[in-house]
Amino acid sequence: MKYLMSFFITAVLNITASAQSSLSADAELARASLYHLQKDYGKAIQCYETAFKVRHPDASNAYKAAGVYSLSGNAERSEYYLQLALDNGWTESLWLMVDPYFDYLKHVDLLRWSKIVAQAVKNELEYEKKLGDPALRRKINMMVISDQQLRYKKVQTKDAKELEKINQELVASDQKNWREAKNIVEAHGWPKLSDIGKDGQNNLWLIVQHADHDISFQRTVLEKMKQLLESKEINLENFAFLSDRVLCNLNYLQEFGTQVNWTANGMASGFRDIGREWEVEERREKLGLSKLADYALSYGFTYIKPTKQECVRTRKQIDKNIKGLIDSAKAAYKAGDFQQTYDGYNAASTFADGMSNEESLEAAVLFSVIANKVQVNQKYKDISLDFLNLLNLRNKLDKKSIQQMHEFDTIRQDVRWMSLFEDK
Repeated sequence: MKYLMSFFITAVLNITASAQSSLSADAELARASLYHLQKDYGKAIQCYETAFKVRHPDASNAYKAAGVYSLSGNAERSEYYLQLALDNGWTESLWLMVDPYFDYLKHVDLLRWSKIVAQAVKNELEYEKKLGDPALRRKINMMVISDQQLRYKKVQTKDAKELEKINQELVASDQKNWREAKNIVEAHGWPKLSDIGKDGQNNLWLIVQHADHDISFQRTVLEKMKQLLESKEINLENFAFLSDRVLCNLNYLQEFGTQVNWTANGMASGFRDIGREWEVEERREKLGLSKLADYALSYGFTYIKPTKQECVRTRKQIDKNIKGLIDSAKAAYKAGDFQQTYDGYNAASTFADGMSNEESLEAAVLFSVIANKVQVNQKYKDISLDFLNLLNLRNKLDKKSIQQMHEFDTIRQDVRWMSLFEDK
């Protein structure tokens, strides 16, 4: 009996230690990402090595570690992890060949570098044989490679004229990639992993994720993704990120905690507001995402999940603040203080899932009326159209009804008003 109890306790302790090691690895990898972004390569290396002691690196993390070692000037360790990445299935030879992180490695040991590239190309050719649409994968990857090269060039340059030129090239590149991504999704839906591979999906997702100027397109992609959720043909992390991105762009509460409030130098102050936050870890776990406490470390802040009671109490206070702002704005309007009206509604609109659709429409009407009363009125027209555009993106705008409302006569000639009624 004692033997059985001892065996049971040992087994439990081993399982617990294994779980703790796994969590420790996630935390160290998260810290490594932040230090890498901040160009503190020494600390990034320490975190990678600590993580790898408890969890053997997969292809992606081995590749990241190789890049950091190259940036730090350690060719030997960089080559070691690059080889490990290749052995573990790294197949993005096109990106490897142009990756600026390995400029040092290319310079120090060109012969060794050439052998690594040759092996990567061989691996990729073999990998492509397993895919349903390798040509589409290659096309998507080349789109992102070109974009990333421009962004790296932008970070490196300090010449004002050169920077202006790069920015113009980036705008053109973003527009081209966005249009091409729309064509791809229209023709293929959301391409499956078995067709374009994980890297192909990741790169196409990256273009969509950054298309915040076209939320309708992001929503379309999200619907295409949902059709694959029950299969093994989609990167679930990408789905979580885009889902939260769309929710935040529509000023709703996010579900998975992927979106943060940025500060500077790759850091954030915390997560953007999360719906039913006390249940967020369960939602993340279903998609195979890491704990938020570990994920937060990649942005340089600590996170402690609040209790249900704390979440409910916080939300009640937010709702009270929003009501106070709107009541104050309405009182200011009656008093003829239109600036205070603007400030109150503008502040209320910044709270995620704060103003109801009815309150947003009421605000749009009010500011269009104000614009008709004052001589300098552009900002009032703009905020009225902002509220209408949000309702339109949410599919909560009764277009027939608002066309008949004389209160909007002031903004009918605005391009943004007319775009509300365009077929897209």
